[in-house]
Amino acid sequence: MNRRELLRGGLLSAAGLALPAALFQLTAWSADDPFDLVIANGTLVDGTGEKRFVADLGLRAGRIAKIGNLAGADAKQTLDATGRIVSPGFIDIHTHSDRTLLNDPKAKSGVRQGATTHVVGNCGASPAPLSQPGQVAGRTLQSYGDFLDAVRESGVSINVCGLVGHNTVREAVMGMQNRQPTEVELRKMRDLVDDAMKSGAVGLSTGLVSPPGSWSKTSEIVELARVAGRRGGMYASHMRGEASTLVDSVREALTIGREGLLPVEISHHKAAGRENWGKTRQTLPMIEAAVRDGVTARLDVYPYRAGSAGLSQLVPPWAHEGGSGTMLDRLKNPETRARIALEMEDGAPDWPNFFHIDWDDIQITTATTQGNRRWIGKKVGEVARARGCSGVEACIDLLLEERASIGMINFIMDEDEVRRVLSHPLSMIGSDGFALAAEKAQGSPHPRCYGCFPRALGMYCRDLKLFSLETAVHKMTAMPAAQLGLADRGVLREGAAADIVVFEFDRIIDKATFDSPHQYPEGIDWVLVNGEVVVDHGRHTGAKAGRVLSPQRG
Repeated sequence: MNRRELLRGGLLSAAGLALPAALFQLTAWSADDPFDLVIANGTLVDGTGEKRFVADLGLRAGRIAKIGNLAGADAKQTLDATGRIVSPGFIDIHTHSDRTLLNDPKAKSGVRQGATTHVVGNCGASPAPLSQPGQVAGRTLQSYGDFLDAVRESGVSINVCGLVGHNTVREAVMGMQNRQPTEVELRKMRDLVDDAMKSGAVGLSTGLVSPPGSWSKTSEIVELARVAGRRGGMYASHMRGEASTLVDSVREALTIGREGLLPVEISHHKAAGRENWGKTRQTLPMIEAAVRDGVTARLDVYPYRAGSAGLSQLVPPWAHEGGSGTMLDRLKNPETRARIALEMEDGAPDWPNFFHIDWDDIQITTATTQGNRRWIGKKVGEVARARGCSGVEACIDLLLEERASIGMINFIMDEDEVRRVLSHPLSMIGSDGFALAAEKAQGSPHPRCYGCFPRALGMYCRDLKLFSLETAVHKMTAMPAAQLGLADRGVLREGAAADIVVFEFDRIIDKATFDSPHQYPEGIDWVLVNGEVVVDHGRHTGAKAGRVLSPQRG
């Protein structure tokens, strides 16, 4: 089913999801006031998916005051966008920039690729709430409001939307225990989610592939999702399985959206592991059917065939009970180590996200010990051959040596399937990365941190012609804005917030690679956040114009 068919069937509005027009509040400007900035002569791709057109944009007080012919208008600053595309700022619907933004609020690798908003707290993990005050990126936090306040106080160069993580909430109440919550514990979890939503969170996320979320039942998540939904929030899920149980996991996510009465987003939709390739041919029609039945359902996807996570994700869930220290003790014990190694190779009945691993498909991204830093950017298979052991034994040894603080890139997807999901009319673009600075390069992170949006525009849109430019921009702007309930973002419209990207469509491309990831993209001339120029031809201006954004649903 393509976008035109979905529009005809009422499954999509032109802007992605219908939002009340009343939510766009115009500022009372005088027509005689000079514009703060005019973007002149650009070709506007307005985010709605409709055809591009040439016009000027006049900005005042961080908003789009006028669209039209502004030749001769009085303006404090003018940017000549002749021959360039002017679009809404890209909304990265799926990031893990929670801590990196507190450490480095300039968010260079995000804003340099055109992302003016990051949605943080995905995959069930957020910096708060905590069971007691704790240090996060040098700041003392406990409640979710503490985290959002820290973002506001530090000042950021991009807008931030925060999801509260189910894993974080569960651990704050129950610790790392493999059991179901008591009614008292469930009430405490509901209260923590409600407090996060009142503090400004945009919704709830789950990471059901990892403990403690993997130990929860659907009914628990529905209870918490209803709390977020009553506050205008959404539900984003790293599902229970993206491998052999992919179809059942999609069914569960849609059930939570339906019973929780809130928009649902399936995170980084994929079929993981060669034996599961092709399963999105089953899942995508399931999502379409749910939308026809009234569920507000979308999915996000990154334009790469490799994902990234902690290497410990390859350890079976039962071994995580009690926390990372207890897991490491199990890896040290010869008997439990043997069981873990066997299950990492062959799976287990109670491990829904298992897939068979080729150790030459697992690349190391981080290592803290001096002896293992030489393996950064190398494959676990290479480590195994150098050490004269099997891949699974090399993986376990690395986890022990690094105290479980070691990351991976896993090449587990089929390129044709990536393209199928990217081109689907219900998919949005999300990096699943985090904001970095190439000037402070550390480790070998996934290149999506630097190149997600330019890659989607340059490689998949322009070069491979997988979709039109209007569709590509729609997936990055109006669709995620509507999913989040951000009524004044994601479109070029009079009265909307002036989050804007100006780029050269024939030049835009990612430069970051898996072997050399710390490279900014090419082809982006200006990036504006709330009307302020943050990027000027590759130079970060230092502006911290970002805000914490909350839902504005009618």
